[in-house]
Amino acid sequence: MFRIILRDILILLATVVLVVFSVPIWARQIDEKSNQFDDYIRVISALPDNREIAATENLPENEDKTKIKKIIIDLSEQKMYLFENNKQIKETLVSTGKAGMWTPIGEYQVHDKNLRAWSKMAGLWMPYWMLIEPNKGIGIHELPEWPGGYKEGANHLGQPVSHGCIRLGVGAAEEVYNWVEIGTEVEIVE
Repeated sequence: MFRIILRDILILLATVVLVVFSVPIWARQIDEKSNQFDDYIRVISALPDNREIAATENLPENEDKTKIKKIIIDLSEQKMYLFENNKQIKETLVSTGKAGMWTPIGEYQVHDKNLRAWSKMAGLWMPYWMLIEPNKGIGIHELPEWPGGYKEGANHLGQPVSHGCIRLGVGAAEEVYNWVEIGTEVEIVE
């Protein structure tokens, strides 16, 4: 039994030695020059020629263009301007913060939307709510609505009378709400 195991080990060792010593011989048989650069050129030449250039003026318009939206609120004019791809598409009167409760100047974005938000502080509804300054709770919304249904401030559009929010008129607020997306830039200027 021992002789059979010894014989198998010797055969295995002889095979390993033969393989180890023959690898360099096999490696020499691989001639790097046999695969010349010209062989690659022939392969590339066999591929179809795709040098056609599409003229962009003949392509159909893509209807799903990405629209870059931005809102600018001008406090001195008490107006809101809506822009798509740097082109003004709408202008509307607003009411911003009164003295002591100024609407903050700066660059913001729409963080949240709510069709009918409730203000605990004022005890009234803020339809078409769009939160732009989460730390102070400043947003854009339709004229505030008291629980009985009375809309406050319709005759004050164009004047700073709010507690810091940007008020929009009936109809305009719904239009802006439907147009705006979460993340839309809002810039408030003097």
